[in-house]
Amino acid sequence: MDYYGQHMSKLVEELGRLPGIGAKTAQRLAFHIVNQPENTVSNLAQAIVNAKANIKYCEKCYTMTDDTLCPICKSPKRNESVVMVVENAA
Repeated sequence: MDYYGQHMSKLVEELGRLPGIGAKTAQRLAFHIVNQPENTVSNLAQAIVNAKANIKYCEKCYTMTDDTLCPICKSPKRNESVVMVVENAA
């Protein structure tokens, strides 16, 4: 049953698609977002849009970065004879 209307239901549904976010947490997040000032919500939305548009993978090590090379690969102090392997950057 749709207790809160289509906009709230859609927000809960989309938040619930995020990894690790169940239905109850999605609902809590939706209520939190709706109760925030307009500029706070706009800043969050813009940060998501900007991240999607501007974050890319480093051409050398494939970590996420805003530039062609990440700060580590770009650094002249980087020791290129050492390799660190990680399963997941997060």
